[in-house]
Amino acid sequence: MVAIEHETQLNGKELPTVWPNTLRFFRERAKCSKRTLALAIGVDPSYLTRIENGDREPPKQHILLALSQSLELVIPDRNILLVSAGYAPLEIREIGWDPALQAVAEVLTDSQLTPEDKGQFRFLVESLASHWKQTTR
Repeated sequence: MVAIEHETQLNGKELPTVWPNTLRFFRERAKCSKRTLALAIGVDPSYLTRIENGDREPPKQHILLALSQSLELVIPDRNILLVSAGYAPLEIREIGWDPALQAVAEVLTDSQLTPEDKGQFRFLVESLASHWKQTTR
């Protein structure tokens, strides 16, 4: 498997992928208070508290991008934050939907495949993408 080069644990807990736990995870991992983060992106601290408590819907995408920038999230983490809030990763929005993405999505959502099969498929796709990037640059 390809090693992920960023922290996916906090105090022994795995990175959550459910909103709003994802935002809280990244904020706590960055050792940033709600107040500090809210002021950094220009929102009221009580708004950020309500978001993290699940009392508000996820914010608009531009707020999430400001949060990810203030928290200095790497691209995979930014995408996890966006997806957990119901948005597509920026790269998907940029290229739109195409048959290759559809084929990958169909394999990864195939209920007849085991988690191990899906893991092997992910590994192959990630390996191919990594090799492609290295040979085309």
